Amino acid sequence: MLTCLLIISTNAYSSSLKIMAEEYPPYSYQQEGKARGLFIDLVRNIQEMLDEEPSGVTFYPWARGYKRLEYGSGDILMPMCMTPERSLKFKFVGPVFWDDIYFYRRKGSGVELDNVDDARKVHMITVTRDDILHQNLVSMGYTNLDLSASTKCDFMKLIRGRADLVPMGRKVISSFFKCNPELDLNKVERVGPSVFFTTNYIAFAKHVPDEVVRKWQIAFDELKASGKWQKIVDKYFPPGLPN
Repeated sequence: MLTCLLIISTNAYSSSLKIMAEEYPPYSYQQEGKARGLFIDLVRNIQEMLDEEPSGVTFYPWARGYKRLEYGSGDILMPMCMTPERSLKFKFVGPVFWDDIYFYRRKGSGVELDNVDDARKVHMITVTRDDILHQNLVSMGYTNLDLSASTKCDFMKLIRGRADLVPMGRKVISSFFKCNPELDLNKVERVGPSVFFTTNYIAFAKHVPDEVVRKWQIAFDELKASGKWQKIVDKYFPPGLPN
């Protein structure tokens, strides 16, 4: 009887997951009032495989969504990079996608980086508060950081000459700018070597039952094995696209 009750409880929990996302195209974003993106499509496929009702997705600035997941007022946040510290706070399904992080400068700014350490000498690097780029740069000893609410704000500051550098994934930047037409990709350019490497996951709050997370991981692994994951990736990152 207890086992049956646990199964019923887990199934009920799965169908009422509170899913949160950051506005970070092409991973997750809103278009005409609907949630779109690689992670959104992936979650929809996982929930379909598990016969779960599709959950609504609420978008928050990164720092707010992170705090809600940490303190238990949300169940899922995506995308999220795993770190040793975060692995103690959350549970993860994935890995979903990988990218190399570079610094980007405003064209004509004259900022030069022969190596990563040269970035410590610029006046200001703008990053999104509490995201992996912010946390990694802090751990690497960078002190010339300016904090914003979103990556869109980061690049607005860069383009307007209020920042010297912004870190961003090499694979994701073209799609990010395409989904934010008020930003002009022709006004920025990559500079210097790769800063670090990131791997993105679907993150679950600690209170979500392990059985729920395990079912999602199994479903994700099946999507990869069947080729559906690759089709979703190719939809947002077409093969042969310059990066």
